[in-house]
Amino acid sequence: MKSVFSRLFRVLNNSNSHPHEDFLTEVFAELLCDQEMMSDFLENVLEIPVQEVKHSSIQTQVTFPALPHHQMDSRPDMVIRFYEGQKPYILFIESKLGSPEGTDQLSRYADHLSVLANQGTKYYLIYLTQYSDEKDASLVLANHKNIVFRQLRWFHIFKWIKQLESKNIYASKVLDYMEEIGLEDNRQFTPVDVYAIQNMNRLQRMMDECMDGVVDGVMTEHFGRALQQYNRYNQLKYLERYVKASEQEGRATEVAVGFYLTDGDYPIVSVVYEFSPRRCSDVPKVVAAMQNFIVSHSGWETFDLNTDAEWQGISCDRSLVDFLHHEDHINEIQKFFLEKLNELHEIKINHPDLHWK
Repeated sequence: MKSVFSRLFRVLNNSNSHPHEDFLTEVFAELLCDQEMMSDFLENVLEIPVQEVKHSSIQTQVTFPALPHHQMDSRPDMVIRFYEGQKPYILFIESKLGSPEGTDQLSRYADHLSVLANQGTKYYLIYLTQYSDEKDASLVLANHKNIVFRQLRWFHIFKWIKQLESKNIYASKVLDYMEEIGLEDNRQFTPVDVYAIQNMNRLQRMMDECMDGVVDGVMTEHFGRALQQYNRYNQLKYLERYVKASEQEGRATEVAVGFYLTDGDYPIVSVVYEFSPRRCSDVPKVVAAMQNFIVSHSGWETFDLNTDAEWQGISCDRSLVDFLHHEDHINEIQKFFLEKLNELHEIKINHPDLHWK
């Protein structure tokens, strides 16, 4: 059985385009509510020399209205306040799980910390990332000399929690969840990893061949030219998919074919038609068209409709294992893509007013 956090994540899916970040923030904040864990975190992870932590408080997803020279509001993932004796401390923590920094995000946080400045208060800005994303502290802090900037990786947090899990039952559950989403401290290549690296180019060529050629031609004819190939690598890193996607009018909708990574042994081979509620001006019409379509086309199902997911829609999915008994895997996958793209084209024919190129 998956950890309680993985099960909850599926139920809560989700608040924005990077749901794991918000969810992990809540999980981590709950861990730090334990006073002993908080003190140890400050001393041994952040290296903040405090003797005794008192009157600590943790808030998550706190919105600070934009300052006059800012383009947008700021919302650090976590705000921690506490006292050491009479000396107050304020910490902003920004967590990233693969997603890039927002526009001047850290600099805006530093500006807000500076506005909060009071005599004797200690201010820290913590940047916590899954992958390496080194920042120049002098650029982040500009002239805010009263703020300390620290950078950490999530595997550092994992190692720290691992040392304390015997003292805290909740900590062991946090570790389970972190392992499941790839934040463990395993920084060693396994034989399987080495084999995958040696065959990486071959695998990418095979996946590309499944989506290129005749499939690319039909997709372009029906839905317009797809995104550039380099975009597939970003999607693999950040969205756990390797697809060819054709964005429709205003990025309100999108048609995609390709491979989606799963928790199982095999990836999913899919054809997808999805929309973004934030950019789609006529969601009810798009949803109605999708629902009418799947009634008369077997194998298609809806996903994430009427949720907070950034992308919602319909897809026709098959496990990669379903193609492995054929002599030519690529040919069979291409036939599947072509069949479903031609089916999907019926929506465009029947509803030409729905955000098409």
